[in-house]
Amino acid sequence: MSSSSVHEAHKLMQYISDAVGSIRDPQELFRTVIDKLRLVFEFDSAAILTFDKEGRYSNLFFEMLRFQLPETLDRKKRLIAGSWIEPHLGDMSVSVLSIEDALGLYPADVPLPQILYDLGMRQVVLSPLRTGGKLLGFLCFVSKDEKKWSESEKELLATLSSPTAVAVSNALAYEELRQREAQTAMQLAVNNALLTIKDRNRMLLAVCDQIDKLVPCTFLGIRVMGEDGNYRIFDSFMRDSGGGFVPVSPIDMFDVDDIEEIARESFSLIFNPGCYYDESFLRLCGEYRILELVKEKFGICSLLTVPLWDTPGSRAGLIISHTSSSFEEQDQATVSLIVPQLSLALQNYLAFEEIDELRRKLEGERTCLIEEIKASHNFEEIIGSSASLAAVLRRVSQVAPTDATVLIQGETGTGKELFARALHNLSARSKRALIKINCATLPAPLIESELFGHEKGSFTGATERRIGKFELAEGGTIFLDEIGELPLELQAKLLRVLQERELERLGGKQVIKVDVRVIAATNRDLAQEVAEGRFREDLFFRLNVFPLAIPPLSERREDIAMLAAHFAAKFSKEFGKPVRSFRESDMNRLVGRDWKGNIRELAHLIEQAVIVSEGTTLDFSTILSSSSAPELPAAGCTRTMRDFEDDVATMERELILDALSRSKGRVSGVGGAAEQLALHPKTLYSRIEKLGICKRYQ
Repeated sequence: MSSSSVHEAHKLMQYISDAVGSIRDPQELFRTVIDKLRLVFEFDSAAILTFDKEGRYSNLFFEMLRFQLPETLDRKKRLIAGSWIEPHLGDMSVSVLSIEDALGLYPADVPLPQILYDLGMRQVVLSPLRTGGKLLGFLCFVSKDEKKWSESEKELLATLSSPTAVAVSNALAYEELRQREAQTAMQLAVNNALLTIKDRNRMLLAVCDQIDKLVPCTFLGIRVMGEDGNYRIFDSFMRDSGGGFVPVSPIDMFDVDDIEEIARESFSLIFNPGCYYDESFLRLCGEYRILELVKEKFGICSLLTVPLWDTPGSRAGLIISHTSSSFEEQDQATVSLIVPQLSLALQNYLAFEEIDELRRKLEGERTCLIEEIKASHNFEEIIGSSASLAAVLRRVSQVAPTDATVLIQGETGTGKELFARALHNLSARSKRALIKINCATLPAPLIESELFGHEKGSFTGATERRIGKFELAEGGTIFLDEIGELPLELQAKLLRVLQERELERLGGKQVIKVDVRVIAATNRDLAQEVAEGRFREDLFFRLNVFPLAIPPLSERREDIAMLAAHFAAKFSKEFGKPVRSFRESDMNRLVGRDWKGNIRELAHLIEQAVIVSEGTTLDFSTILSSSSAPELPAAGCTRTMRDFEDDVATMERELILDALSRSKGRVSGVGGAAEQLALHPKTLYSRIEKLGICKRYQ
């Protein structure tokens, strides 16, 4: 090398050293260095390759290329083992490589030599970048022509590579520092989101955005499985066209039937943690159908899985995937930084959700108990000794200890609910709730929500989650009264619950397992309803596992005297009146009466007699007389139990109004309406309020 060349080399080295000390932006620095090197050496393009800390992968750290590399080529992460640069890791001086010679030395899965050759490149020069004896990477020159490099030129390039190596080392250290600062910022941002955002969906979307800033990804899934094998959380988020993340449904994503099998595979992946790309990803696709699906449908080519926790009662983890680049072990370490915070937040969320759900169930059970206590007529016990009743009770004792579904059939007023209660009380489920729902009293749009519950926002007015009656009855019994009134569209959903023992809340996607015994009741002939197309045949057979026919009162006439005495004692105590006896003639008339309203009609009639009676015996003179008794409908007309109850209420109202008129509006005291009717004043006040009577006080 001539003295002038040495002088120029020293000037260039000084310039590079000054640039390293003054230029802070790494990209600007290396562009400046390459431009100066181009003044001394002949080459078409240049690049700087760096290695990871473990020396396993190479990374295209900087490039000034006059050709376009394929987009599919991973610039960030290439395995060194088996690559074209592996033989030169121990080189202490500059190496000059013929690209054509390299073509036959490496297999097709090492594509770079072939790519460069196809682009018209014929020579690569590698200058080791070392600091402190450690190889950081290579300064690479790529040329179209194969040029003869002299030893002096190699020596000069090696000399000039020394300050370049310092610059690379500084840039890598700066990048590591920046990465740590970014990780700390991510941890703080995630922690803030977990503490301040209460809605789980919004909270996890914020987590996705923060992870994506350091570990760019296309998809992120969060999975939590309970000890029963059911998912507590199965949330999935995917990048949309706007660059942000949106929640997605696995059913919508995959459009497959066996979503549960895919869900199980998804969870299995979490506990096979690591980074998967290239061959390892393809190998995993062969083991997991879910991966093959996402690869084909979305172009996913790499996967990162990170467990959150694994305890005896619960397991959880993250699945992150990308469509264009490979993850590194460093990416897994980055995501792992937020694992403690995210795990704690999710566990707290699930604990609060469990507490809230338990609270809602307890409130639901409390409401059901209050409704039961407030019921107008709630028979405390089954009364009677007739042969027909004894036959029914024998069947009750046979089926009660089992979990068999029972269909109770009988006329209105025969006490079907009482038999349902007996079935529950005699079963192993007696310590849990008996939940009743009357399918005839709710509007059709509300029945589904009452039975199966709904999620917040599932329909207009659904301002919060509601626990359905089936969930409230977990471990106990649900009594579906008037099952014949259930709309056809809901009969199919009820059939699924009976068959699969699982349900979904309205507006929800989570499958909820239920352990509930079902007792149904109807006053309709369901077989006839099936024949006329108003009731599903498959549901009828599912309900009619153990039919229980309740005899009408007209077939239990020997029980009427016992029932009448029971109701007389009950209402006398309720109204604060003395217990009065029955005249034999009245009892004979009661036994011979045509009880179209069955036991309920008998109870109402005895209640009325207790109210109006003043002597030592119950007074049925106006109640059972043809003149005061409600007129029976003519042949061919229909009269419902509601008509009878309205008649009783009308007669009771007239009696109270008459007494108030005679007492000039006074309820209590001497001569008051309560005294005239032989009622306790509080009882009369209650009846006045119930009947909506406006008291005319003076």
